[in-house]
Amino acid sequence: MTIPAVESWAPRELGDAPMMNRRVGDVHRFLSNRPAARMVGMKRTKMPKGSYSVLPFYPLGREGSPVTSYETWPGMVPVFKDDRTMGGQDTAWQFVIPVDGRYRITVNGSFTTDTGLEDLRHQLTVEIGVNPAAGTGDAIAAASVDTVTPSQVTNYTLSGGHSAVQRLSKGSKVQFAAKCLSSPAFGWADDEVSQQYKFGSFAEIRWVGAI
Repeated sequence: MTIPAVESWAPRELGDAPMMNRRVGDVHRFLSNRPAARMVGMKRTKMPKGSYSVLPFYPLGREGSPVTSYETWPGMVPVFKDDRTMGGQDTAWQFVIPVDGRYRITVNGSFTTDTGLEDLRHQLTVEIGVNPAAGTGDAIAAASVDTVTPSQVTNYTLSGGHSAVQRLSKGSKVQFAAKCLSSPAFGWADDEVSQQYKFGSFAEIRWVGAI
């Protein structure tokens, strides 16, 4: 499917079936199934202090019940097979944009740290990167289009999210990375702490308009 052309209507214009299909039917079909996708965070622990680490996600439908991941257009969430960085598990790392447009990118995360701080000094940031030069977390940060700073909710945990609208071209890749300065190591989507850490850790993207 492609973005349908927007045609102008002239006063007292006579419509026929092909015209109505183009101007009404095609537009309705696109808007009722516009590009959108959601990935659920896969647990990653012992990410090191001081450098950005890529945030992993489950392949579509593999996060367990309830299933909340999806893609409306095939190929938006590619699967990386037998990912060595995740112990040979299949993972998802990125969104791939299927058509040009403005997209709302949302990332929400729950993080654990190895250091408890009572006075709200945890320094943890999440970067939303577009078309990083390489697959490392620092490359994603270098390609950042927006930054998320989750709130500290306990001495050891942080949680929060953010949405941003970006103009993206077909084939662009959107990835996510995090860094913590206050703890020797930190974790993401840690379902050993709480199942909500997994389901509360996600990224979502939705087409919201033409460029």
